[in-house]
Amino acid sequence: MDTPVDFLSHDSVDPQAVTGLLDLCFGPARMKRTASLLRAGAPRIEAASFVATQSDALVGSVECWEVEWRHPQATRRIALLGPLVSHPDRRGEKIGARLMDLALAELDKSRLPVMLIGDQPYYGRWGFSAQHTGEWILPGPVDRDRLLLRTRIGHRLRGPATVGAQGPNTGRESAAA
Repeated sequence: MDTPVDFLSHDSVDPQAVTGLLDLCFGPARMKRTASLLRAGAPRIEAASFVATQSDALVGSVECWEVEWRHPQATRRIALLGPLVSHPDRRGEKIGARLMDLALAELDKSRLPVMLIGDQPYYGRWGFSAQHTGEWILPGPVDRDRLLLRTRIGHRLRGPATVGAQGPNTGRESAAA
């Protein structure tokens, strides 16, 4: 009989185990990618960050971060989802999809828009699209078709805006957008 996969809070495993899995799947160059630059200095959203374990072995992880969308007329908090990872030997077992479902269920409670950098054909099933992100400015290069957003207020997040960790004196949303 197979041992079930357990889905637990992210802080229930050794952070080095997560780092090892990320290095295995993405390599150390991942730290130079735009998504990693976005996470730098951003607080992790603990309630929406999960791991998958089986027999005490880490087989998957998802983390979510709070960042800011800064437009000349408004500042809004948004969630950055990622990295999402499952062990290469476990691909096809829907561990990543289950982690996505858990993270998004928690993020939906906060009513935060959710962004990620990823493939729309995969993430589109959760309502992500690049429809409103074309003019966003990030701390590094990004393929515009992979800069995805999931929200009910997309029309309020259009236009030229900078996305990054919260700056000083910007902990609250301003309301003009």
